[in-house]
Amino acid sequence: MSIKEQSMKIILLIVAIILIFVLICILFLLIAKRQNNKKTEMDVLNFLKENPSKASLYMVRNGMEKISYNSEVKMPLASTVKVIIAIEFARQVVAKILDEQELVPLEELNKFYIPGSDGNAHHNWIQSIRTNHKEVQGKITLLDITHGMLAYSSNANTEFLMAKMGLDKINENIIKLSLSSHDKIFPFSSAGFMSPYTQETENIGFKESIQKISEMSYEEYMKKSIEIHQILNRDQGIECIQKWNTRQNYVRKLQVLESRKLPRSTTKEYAYLMKLIHKEELVPSTINPYLKMLIQRQVDNSKLIEFGNKGGSTISVLTEALYCTDREGNDIQLAMFIQDDSGVDHIWLKQKLDLFFYKLLTDTAFQEEVRSKLSYDKGRN
Repeated sequence: MSIKEQSMKIILLIVAIILIFVLICILFLLIAKRQNNKKTEMDVLNFLKENPSKASLYMVRNGMEKISYNSEVKMPLASTVKVIIAIEFARQVVAKILDEQELVPLEELNKFYIPGSDGNAHHNWIQSIRTNHKEVQGKITLLDITHGMLAYSSNANTEFLMAKMGLDKINENIIKLSLSSHDKIFPFSSAGFMSPYTQETENIGFKESIQKISEMSYEEYMKKSIEIHQILNRDQGIECIQKWNTRQNYVRKLQVLESRKLPRSTTKEYAYLMKLIHKEELVPSTINPYLKMLIQRQVDNSKLIEFGNKGGSTISVLTEALYCTDREGNDIQLAMFIQDDSGVDHIWLKQKLDLFFYKLLTDTAFQEEVRSKLSYDKGRN
């Protein structure tokens, strides 16, 4: 056998091995997808029960604590924290500091838009406002911007509102609302550029930047996030986004680390926050209609007459805070946070949480089952 024939056999063997490996991977993914599709609300409940270090749930029904499961453990909030920003928006509108109908050029929002970082949230919001003819000569109202932050979870809108209203004013709400376990809020979307910013300012490599970020205190991380936010808010911000927004910035290890660094609070505090909004108990009382208008969702369901929520997600975090009233007049407020750095259960959980919440909100027998299974609250550090 000639050298050429031997080389060809080796190449064909390598190709065959690669094809077999690819086919096995595809088969594994199809089996996993099929298994995930079969999962129900009971699988979500079992996950909560079996993973107390990864989950927290707190539920109030008709003013009485119904479920408390690791409810005082601080966990990352992801986009659920945007409720606090919406509260400050309402405060500034009723105080006449902001005009909710002020028109803002979309270019101002684009300063903070990071393509590929938000699951198309900002793009989907832009499409919505154009479909509903809410854009006026390239401008949009502050009210619609805030709605886009909550209903579509636009991070660009969030960071614009932070710049517009002031982080200090936003964070004052933590004290005003007596949220003693709540971390200070910072520009967490801008923080997505922490690695390239650290590499650039400290002249270090990618791996070194991850180590540096992991060692940062919350205060240092927050300070640098604000610095990045301020850079994006300048004229050269778009150039920085183009320079920093690379594939390297979406490495899983880095994204999980960034999720750990997000502002944290507890499910007990966010269920309480939902109660204040639901029962219109926020002070001053004039801000309550704004919050209801922004957070409340259309109910296409015969069992509920009122429903409001704000969720959040990252590569390793799932969060939800909500309230509802059913047709019998029962009120529920709840919050659930999940942090799973491994990512093993993340995809199917994200797909099945709505099923779990619907069952929990509308089925009293299931409420009792959840309460019984999660009947301890050990907490964790």
